[in-house]
Amino acid sequence: MLGALFIAQAPAGAIDSHLPQSSASFNDQVYKVDYDGDVVYSGGVFTRARNTDGTFARRHYLAAVNSATGALLPFAPVLNGSVHEVKTSGEHLYIGGKFTEVDGVPRARVARFWLDTGKLDTAWNPKPSATVYSIEPVGSTVYLGGTFQSVGGFAQPILAAVTAATGAPITEFKPTVAEGAVRDLQYGHDRLYVAGAFSMIGGDKKYGKLGAVNPSTGAVDTAFVSKVYVLTREVEVAGERVYAALDGRGGEIRALTRTGETLWYQAVDGGMQTVEVWGSTVIGGGHFDKACVTNHAGPLGQCVDGVRAERGKLLAVDMNGKLLDWNPGANGVVGAWDATAHPSGTNLAVGGSFTTFGGGTQVQKRLAVFD
Repeated sequence: MLGALFIAQAPAGAIDSHLPQSSASFNDQVYKVDYDGDVVYSGGVFTRARNTDGTFARRHYLAAVNSATGALLPFAPVLNGSVHEVKTSGEHLYIGGKFTEVDGVPRARVARFWLDTGKLDTAWNPKPSATVYSIEPVGSTVYLGGTFQSVGGFAQPILAAVTAATGAPITEFKPTVAEGAVRDLQYGHDRLYVAGAFSMIGGDKKYGKLGAVNPSTGAVDTAFVSKVYVLTREVEVAGERVYAALDGRGGEIRALTRTGETLWYQAVDGGMQTVEVWGSTVIGGGHFDKACVTNHAGPLGQCVDGVRAERGKLLAVDMNGKLLDWNPGANGVVGAWDATAHPSGTNLAVGGSFTTFGGGTQVQKRLAVFD
């Protein structure tokens, strides 16, 4: 049931500004962002949005913003719980989280909308038993990751596959992911990369936190061994490389080969919660304030060479792991939850808990778009 292949991200130019453009903002955290053309969809725990003209509007955990103008768009479904994943694919917007209703229609923790109309696709209804943190559509298959124990009545804990047509469980896909939660999924290199807080895949701790499985059967892919032992918030595939956002005692971006060998890592003094490749730049976001200037760090995020640079919640490195000057200077304890590049590379959307940038000089709450 696999019909789509990994497509390399389009290149982008240099980052134009340390500060984001003026755009709609939200009254509480944005967990995930994704694009459909110039439209940025945001999911989180917010219940109200502020448009660029100063007017307010209700938005129940899910919203859409024009990334070119910053304007809040009319898309406004009413959900009864938080959204932890937004993912566009083909004709649809997929969402996952803790909600159980969409516009009064029962939809347990996952749903999808038609992108052209904004209406709920009532034919698709997987019914996972608990929270969904990640959705990865691949051709005729949609992968789900989270804390659930079953999907559509089929016992398949933490990581499952359903059909793109109706959401019915694909019973041939039987991974064994144990003791924890899947936080992110990414298809690439003819495998499904799996990141999170789980301790094992296939009964082996060697594949805990960050591993890969066969996309048809769910069997562990033993050709990828990452040697990552802390909570991994996100995984990103770009070309031959795999990038991971590690959230430990002192987080890091880690760049790996397709076999799991570490190429380099960028350490910071707090958890790394998102990683995104934006052209020739790797963006990292989290709840850190300082980053190691050299590509040389210890196991707890300490800078072995003793040199740190101010990097408020966001940073950029080149493809060799060299720290770049970009420093938006965001505030907040939690910081940045998710960063996603425009499909054409023209801008970058970031969601999080931040309310200001530039060391407090610019107010921009919970959603930021950089050119």
